[in-house]
Amino acid sequence: MQVEKTKKVAAIANQFIQNARYKLSPREQKLILYMATLLRPEDSDFETYLVPVSEIEYILKSDETKKHGSFYERLDDLLDSITDKKITFPTDFTVDGHRLRGHINWVAGAVPKYDENGVLCVEFGFSPQMKPFLLGLKERFTRFEFLEVAKMKSGFSIRIYQMCKAYYFENIRHGRNVFACSIKEFKSRLGIQDKYPDFRNFRRKVLDVAREEINEKTHLRIDYDFIKKGRNITDLRIVINEKTDFTPEPSEEEPTTVEARTKRATSKPANDLQSRIESLTEAQRRAFNTLTEYGVSMVFALDEVLPIIKGSELVGYEDYFVLFMLAFFEKKTTVKGAKEKVKAFAGWVSNKRFEEPSLYAQLLEQVISRKKSLKDDERANRERAKGITAADFRKLLEEEKSIGKTMEPAFSIQKKTATQASRMSRGGEAGDLFTPSEKQPAAAPKEKLIFSFDSFKKEHPDVYKRILGERKAAFEGFKTASNYKQLLENSVQAYCEQWFKAQ
Repeated sequence: MQVEKTKKVAAIANQFIQNARYKLSPREQKLILYMATLLRPEDSDFETYLVPVSEIEYILKSDETKKHGSFYERLDDLLDSITDKKITFPTDFTVDGHRLRGHINWVAGAVPKYDENGVLCVEFGFSPQMKPFLLGLKERFTRFEFLEVAKMKSGFSIRIYQMCKAYYFENIRHGRNVFACSIKEFKSRLGIQDKYPDFRNFRRKVLDVAREEINEKTHLRIDYDFIKKGRNITDLRIVINEKTDFTPEPSEEEPTTVEARTKRATSKPANDLQSRIESLTEAQRRAFNTLTEYGVSMVFALDEVLPIIKGSELVGYEDYFVLFMLAFFEKKTTVKGAKEKVKAFAGWVSNKRFEEPSLYAQLLEQVISRKKSLKDDERANRERAKGITAADFRKLLEEEKSIGKTMEPAFSIQKKTATQASRMSRGGEAGDLFTPSEKQPAAAPKEKLIFSFDSFKKEHPDVYKRILGERKAAFEGFKTASNYKQLLENSVQAYCEQWFKAQ
């Protein structure tokens, strides 16, 4: 069947990445990865997948290991080799004290076929034994973008990059970024256990080549050091870090950089951006406001950050998720300076750092825990705000003067009495408690009101204290941020000004 292509991202189980033993050429690895991008998260079983010959031609052109021969010859050679390559991996079964290995093929077959539009394709089917490593992945898996891997020329670079990325995103949240492995085990994973007996050749032809390509063409930066036992080098340590300033080269088919996506989005009319903002729910709008207050651009917040927040548990609580995202980032980043932090945060988002299963689950648990501490009235308000825009929700609460917090009557006798007492002191007579006095002069147009935060705190101390308490509660998970006080003050000032203009 023809699978509709979306963004070319493949998900592979970390267990497979770290334990499988195989050796594939660059073109074979790229073809396997491309096939994996055709799998859908909802698939429960493998189907057959059609890969256009034009896509395979791109893979062959990007591979410098075999240039001779016609395209037909190179295509036939690739299909012949990919159906013959095997994977071995250790199992828990032993015979006579020796651990048995598992042996499986990558693909079950590769057959030329026309699709429904008459385009020449190759129909592939993954080997059934690959299911645990490619389908139904809920945790401990890593995503790989095909376009990033497609630029690499060395098969060792691709394989080492996969191992490094899987290790880094599974362990960095625990403060670990050094992948350690014996030289013997590492060579076994690369499928070259019997090659490069001279360590100098192994380092020059494998390790140094991979380091150069990974550092130049991916969002990771790696370096090596070694452990000796006597005069022999026995173990390898790979130090892995993430770039905050990486901008991959754009593809003609699919722009992948933040700048490219931003340029494409900002080419839309300004009123389209405004309409998108106005369509946000209350919780989404709060999340959006928090991001823009932090320094993230409006387009990036709408196109890159908010779409990350998925799942029924998070609907109506997107603002909490964003606060916990920023709190985690602030705790882990080593970048200094407000502008540099915004750039680094954007890098985390673009590199799908927050979408790694373990971290996403951690942030989700924090949101759920926060939800449990809510009062019934706030929870009820959030529930009814889920399906309407922020503007419509605020209209419902216009008389309450407390967005998303404790419900109040549409009016209160105390408030009406205080209002009329003020009128009487100014005009010398009391008006009806339930209707405005017709003798009162018309209020100044709202657009002429000038808001002063310092004056507001003196003139409306009770309102200021209430808003301050609400915003502190909303920013509870953000106390560790270096700019927590500034963010809190900006938010309080915005809500005070909103209250002031609503009067």
